[in-house]
Amino acid sequence: MEKKPEEIKADESIKGRVNHPLSPDALKAIIHNKNTNILNIRVDSYHPINVAKAVEELDPEEMLFFFKTVKSDLSAEVFTHLSQESKEEVVSAFSSTELHNLVEPMAKDDLVDFVDDLPSNLITKVLKATSPEDKQLVTSYLNFKDDSAGTLRTPEYLELKDSDTIGHAIKKIREEGESKETIWELFVIDNTRRLVGTVTLDRLIEADENDKVEAIRNTDVISANVNTDQEVVLKAFRKYDVSVIPVVNNDQRRLGIITFDDASDEITEDIALSSAVLPSETPYRKLNIFKMVKNYAVWLIALLALDTFTSIVRANLQAPLAVFPLLITLLPSIMAANGNATDQTSAVTIREMALGNITEKNFGKALWKEARAARITGAILAVVAFGWTRLEVSTPLLTKSEESIAYIQTYYNGNTTLVYLLIALASALTYFLSITIAKVLACSLPMVAKKRHLDPAVRSQPVLSTIMDIRSIVCFFLFSLIILKGI
Repeated sequence: MEKKPEEIKADESIKGRVNHPLSPDALKAIIHNKNTNILNIRVDSYHPINVAKAVEELDPEEMLFFFKTVKSDLSAEVFTHLSQESKEEVVSAFSSTELHNLVEPMAKDDLVDFVDDLPSNLITKVLKATSPEDKQLVTSYLNFKDDSAGTLRTPEYLELKDSDTIGHAIKKIREEGESKETIWELFVIDNTRRLVGTVTLDRLIEADENDKVEAIRNTDVISANVNTDQEVVLKAFRKYDVSVIPVVNNDQRRLGIITFDDASDEITEDIALSSAVLPSETPYRKLNIFKMVKNYAVWLIALLALDTFTSIVRANLQAPLAVFPLLITLLPSIMAANGNATDQTSAVTIREMALGNITEKNFGKALWKEARAARITGAILAVVAFGWTRLEVSTPLLTKSEESIAYIQTYYNGNTTLVYLLIALASALTYFLSITIAKVLACSLPMVAKKRHLDPAVRSQPVLSTIMDIRSIVCFFLFSLIILKGI
């Protein structure tokens, strides 16, 4: 009789923790019944992220009851996943003793990140509630300059001495590894605590327990100085495809590690800035409407001021537009093409800068390469634009006003064929010049921002697009004024 294959079943032991969200209503019901035992059991059976999402939906009084009632080792993990606004509410309401019980079990890097984002009055309150060791640690992190590797590092790492035996190293991992950020890749120091290598967990397991760590360590170590810019650290993660990078001081003594997860958190701010929105750490559903307005309005007001120059240009072109209004209908396509060309090049440039393929040393070559590509692209677009514009203006696709018909009759004796060819020529020249300039500027501005020690993302796409709009309008009407009569 043929044996049936063994049935594969889901592991029910992790079902609640990972796959199932915790219902806010269920959490509220438990809190209202003041059933602390059930509350602790329920929190322990769900993943902290799922619990934090449910806690975010609680009223302030319910949230305080939750953190005062749930065991500190459970509540601390949930606390790290709350929004900054919710964290501040809890800190403001807690006494020093309650706050100490909450922050004491927190991972050191989570504690540092949490304190770093607090207002100054709450920082003082939290520091008073922490242990002397944690207080010294947090204070040392706050002294590092913003956007440096020092502010990203975590001190929760496991280090081995090169003189340790493999057996002693494995014993140390068993005793201390659970509380550390990672144990897959371990860092080796010498007697002076200088970083001298790395060793992976599988190498340790495969080695003879009587051998020294020094015999199996890898001496080719990727590290970051504590003052290194965070952008450089991100490039190193991508370039060397590593999951953790040690942070060292000028004497090569290790101060901590940076994991890829911690480094990648910095990317979200760039995404917001590149869309002309001020970044916010508060989740969208908890974001106050006035904060939303602030995030949107600041950039929009700046862009409104920049758009004033567009209005000035158009105001000075009212006379030619009144003579030949047909020109206005071609502007949207020209401006859109410029915007698309800008987005293409800026996206490629920023990506290659992030990967380390474009640097200050080779930027001249990269710019020359983009300039040549821009000219060829502009030439191709010019040829296509000439034919397409000729088709648009000479067919019913575009409606001709009485003013446009009168202009052709007055200055060209009704020779529409010649006028339409001249318009197509002005359009083609505009496409060529505008796209060439757009791509060169889109390649240059990210590097200019970097040299001024700004993130390339701050030269936001809408700002660059507005500049390109002004330039394309000027180019189009400049060529129209030169080529066409009576304008």
